[in-house]
Amino acid sequence: MMSAAAMWLASCSIYKHVPEGRYLLDKVEVVSAESRNDAVSKYRNYSYQTPNSKWLGLLRFPLRLYSMSSVRHPDRWISRTLRKIGEEPVLLDEMLSEVSVQDMRRSLMNSGYLNAKVNVETDYSRKRKATVRYKITPGKMFVVDNIRYTVQDTIISLILDDNRKSSLLHEGMNLESGVLDAERTRITSLLQKQGYWAFNKDYISFVADTVTGSNMVGLNMIVAAERYDQEGSTRQHTQYYVSDIDYVLMDNPNFSAINFEMMNSVGYDGFRLYYPSGDDKPIIRPSIIASHSFLRNGLLYNTDSISKTYTSLSRLGILSYTNIRFEPLPGTNDRLKANVYLVSQPKHSFSFEVEGTNTAGDLGAAASLSFTNRNLFRGSEQLTFKLRGAYESITNLPGYSGDTYTEYGLESNLDFPELLLPFVSQAQQRRSQATSRFSLKMNSQNRPEFNKTIFSAGWSYLWSDGWRKTHRLDVIDLNYIVLPWISDNFRKEYLDPISSKNSILKYSYENLLITKLGYTFYYSNSGLKSSSPFQYSVRIGAETSGNVLYGTSKLLNREWNTSGQYEVMHIAFAQYLKHDFSFTGNWRVDASSNLLIHMEYGIAFPYNNSSSLPFEKRYFAGGANSVRGWSVRELGPGTYQGGDKIVDYIKQSGDIKIGASIEYRSKLFWKLNSALFVDAGNIWTIRKYDEQPGGLFSFDTFYKQVAVAYGLGIRMDLGFLVLRLDGGMKAYNPAGSTSYQKVPLLHPSFGRDFAFHLAVGYPF
Repeated sequence: MMSAAAMWLASCSIYKHVPEGRYLLDKVEVVSAESRNDAVSKYRNYSYQTPNSKWLGLLRFPLRLYSMSSVRHPDRWISRTLRKIGEEPVLLDEMLSEVSVQDMRRSLMNSGYLNAKVNVETDYSRKRKATVRYKITPGKMFVVDNIRYTVQDTIISLILDDNRKSSLLHEGMNLESGVLDAERTRITSLLQKQGYWAFNKDYISFVADTVTGSNMVGLNMIVAAERYDQEGSTRQHTQYYVSDIDYVLMDNPNFSAINFEMMNSVGYDGFRLYYPSGDDKPIIRPSIIASHSFLRNGLLYNTDSISKTYTSLSRLGILSYTNIRFEPLPGTNDRLKANVYLVSQPKHSFSFEVEGTNTAGDLGAAASLSFTNRNLFRGSEQLTFKLRGAYESITNLPGYSGDTYTEYGLESNLDFPELLLPFVSQAQQRRSQATSRFSLKMNSQNRPEFNKTIFSAGWSYLWSDGWRKTHRLDVIDLNYIVLPWISDNFRKEYLDPISSKNSILKYSYENLLITKLGYTFYYSNSGLKSSSPFQYSVRIGAETSGNVLYGTSKLLNREWNTSGQYEVMHIAFAQYLKHDFSFTGNWRVDASSNLLIHMEYGIAFPYNNSSSLPFEKRYFAGGANSVRGWSVRELGPGTYQGGDKIVDYIKQSGDIKIGASIEYRSKLFWKLNSALFVDAGNIWTIRKYDEQPGGLFSFDTFYKQVAVAYGLGIRMDLGFLVLRLDGGMKAYNPAGSTSYQKVPLLHPSFGRDFAFHLAVGYPF
């Protein structure tokens, strides 16, 4: 056995595929030769060679996988597989080191260190390993002490003077080429929003005057006039106006094959819409295109209008592709013709999905079939029908005739790509970028203890404020929850003995009407600063229910039922107020690692017609997206310790939720990534309920009841889908009755403190 292990270790040697006389690149260092260190580590990215990656920064696992492949038989399937998912050894290449030196020096000069020097040293001290060390001597930073502007176009000169406050240039700035290039981009963008269609960055240049022995620089920014290539004479740049707009509907993006004379056309609001000659009428009404386009005849060419038009037209589900092209209008000097090509996609589509489910250890499967009509009324209205079915095997449920859970659901949504409100102009429609949604749903859940059916109807608006902020307003979301059957055994054992009117258990098994009104705001800086190492998102939501019904019932002096509630058509309605907040931050540590934090809280308050929240609106903790040392719905509220699986999923819920997570994600090899995480959080109740001892929230004790878990995760990123396996261990359990159970971090028990989670997608 010892010899077999030795042979295996030898076969996995990281030098196995390193040719004789070559060296494995072990480390790349960037150091400063001066006492001060001006963040020279950032220049490490200019090294053309990077050592083999390490698993969580410790073990070169991908390299070892590659090293397990055969040298003599590389074509065998096992060798091909190991090489595909592993990582080939990175061998030292001294020529690439020299190229890296030149790029580092060039980058330093672009950063303002005009006299910078870079040397490279290679250490071969380790057996068959090499360390490359780049030693940087930045020298003096060159600083701009005065700025001059030479603008040969009089109108452009006035525009730049009016926008001088936005300039990135100022006296005392470092002479950094990145800033100068950003200023060129800013000016080009500014002018292209003012009608200068033909203007580009090449018209802008800089001249730096230096004095020998000094690090002070005089900077001259030059904006050249437009030139004729043949004659060499100059002229003022042209401000162009959009004068002719054509929209072209087509089945495929073959622009060269378009023959406008062979197509049908219709005029509307100053433009023409062309469509295939075989169609009686265009697949999209011209009014819909007008309300989703920011291009207008007679207006100055403006890149903002073009970007907004692309974004707005992309919201039309019947279109797969949009292309906008401009060209000078023949016979004019300052007019542009715009051709907007709209490529459609099939009107109908079907999709089928299969998924695995895991509810507190009970395994099952679900499948759904969807049908979509992307252009119901020729306005890119999207109608979707979705049929879903699920099956799950239930364990540890003695005393009941069945041991399975089945679920059936039917869902339909109708989305209009506009704001369906009276007296809304086309200009307001364009600015709102709104979607109006109407939905109908039915969901039937059949368990051995009971059957539950939920009928839902909704009316909502979704709109954006720019592309960083999104809003959702649920004008009305009706949910009628009915339990047509409850088993005699369950009723006799759990419901009949309850005499309290404030019982959350009894309330959860009564017919109920929920009339929700809600608003959600979402903000993300993703894409805004895609090069920034820090990305974040914020979500804020609020909803309420039952206020209008309660006020009307009180005004009409209706009678209460035996539970002290008003009813509508013999159905009690819920009344509550709820607020949620979440924040997620993502720091990019390096090219293959990220550090994420997630914080959230929620609070809901039942009042007047409700003594407790509807089950569908309560918070729960534990599971794949919460404190991962606990299974779903097995944590809280407070110090409550469940013991009855049949009703614990009801009892282990609350009105308040606080949670936080920190997760370090790192690439392993192939499509596999790893994660180390620490989660903390719990739920609590606002009122004291007999069924949930220890669950009441108190400012004096809640911080002692925050559960903590830690663990390791493996994720397979398939691009279109992320499969996630997380294993969490309890570190602090507020429900523990002894010190051993309360602090599992010091006294871990795998059988007692471990929870395994299989999920799709990231937890946050």
